Amino acid sequence: MRRLLAGTRIRLTLAFAAVLAIAIVVADVALYLALSRAETGAAADVLVSQANTIVSGIEDVNGEVRFGAGDLPTETQQGVAVEAAIVAADGSISQSPGQALSNATLTSIAATARTKTTPAPPFSVRDSRGVPRLVYALPLQTTQGASAVLIVSRSISELQTALNQALLFLAVLSLLAVVAGTLLAHTLAGRILEPVRRIASTARSLSQNELHRRVEVEVPPDELGELVETFNGMLARLEASFESLRRFTADASHELRNPLALMRSELEGTLARARTPGEYQQVLLDLEAEVEHMSRMVDQLLMLARADAGALRPAETNLDVADFLHETAARWRPVADSRHVQVDVEAPDSGSVRADPDLLRRVMDNLIDNATRHTPEGTAVELIGAPTGGGWNIDVRDHGPGVPAAARPVLFERFARADGARARDTAGAGLGLALSRAIAESHGGTLQLLDQNGSGATFRLFLPRVPSSP
Repeated sequence: MRRLLAGTRIRLTLAFAAVLAIAIVVADVALYLALSRAETGAAADVLVSQANTIVSGIEDVNGEVRFGAGDLPTETQQGVAVEAAIVAADGSISQSPGQALSNATLTSIAATARTKTTPAPPFSVRDSRGVPRLVYALPLQTTQGASAVLIVSRSISELQTALNQALLFLAVLSLLAVVAGTLLAHTLAGRILEPVRRIASTARSLSQNELHRRVEVEVPPDELGELVETFNGMLARLEASFESLRRFTADASHELRNPLALMRSELEGTLARARTPGEYQQVLLDLEAEVEHMSRMVDQLLMLARADAGALRPAETNLDVADFLHETAARWRPVADSRHVQVDVEAPDSGSVRADPDLLRRVMDNLIDNATRHTPEGTAVELIGAPTGGGWNIDVRDHGPGVPAAARPVLFERFARADGARARDTAGAGLGLALSRAIAESHGGTLQLLDQNGSGATFRLFLPRVPSSP
């Protein structure tokens, strides 16, 4: 993970450096072109002005154009040397001393200028020594109708040198900016990825007994902050899951150990001496009861495991609520009679839910079994079905001592049992309510203990209504 983070940090740094370098290069090129255009334009304007000054001093004698007797301007106001030449119509050339452009170049420039109806803007050429020069060609019309061309030029090597120096300065400055930006990006990337590094470090050092630890780093409420919050939430859920698993394992071991210890003790006592056939039969009956208890517990554990894995899928069908409650009450009346209680039903004549009948019977059997055990003799366990907004409520109500307040928060946890008067059923393993809630939730419903008003307990099973036909 550390190697991955290092790679991510390097990639972020290089990506930022590349974007910064491209932006700086584009800016440098634009700045250099603007500077070059501005300086070259200024030099061209000065050259055109100088050419106009020279034209004012040119003499036209019988159609022959030549420089006047006055001094020929040889430099601009900025002290840049200017050279001038006149190329006559017959090809003869009159030029200032030290002309850098060759006669052939002058003749070619003049021939091109004569083809233009208006003077072309100044342009650059290289002289015989390879020095760049800015040239302006101005056609002249003589009194005899002949066409001569005034060619004025100046060296721009110093201008090119200045521009090259400016380019070098920009390149060095840009390189320093890219280096500084890269170092800053590397530092910022490290700070940005610090929460990820903390998460990796915490995850790497976690063990089963250290799930209470959390990633502690100050981050803004952005994507990384959400990542830290999500990771800490995951650790909290894992901690709760492992704690629940530890309690479940300890309780399951305890619940299975007790009947096994009882069976072993009873077998050892039975084998210690000879017994009558009736005594052997009683021992076998006791062992059968313990085996049935263990089998029921294992069956419930397996179903809870399927529910935890999302594999508890009810075979749903349309189930008439009133018919189901009356059928359930009829099945339980013999048991209720043996416990000297009644089972009453209160439900409308029509109304259906989507449910798996076998699974729903397990829920009702568990709730009614608890209710008939805890309601006083001579009272009734009430099965009440009532439609509600999105489905049906099925209440199982007894008139016993109720559920102690301390037991209510953990009542639906596995192996949880209520204390006091409601804990008289020692045959249960504390899995029935947990399994009943899992079955209810697999149907898209709920199972809850309603607030107690006076004595007794009321468990409410909610099941969704059958969807209406289109």
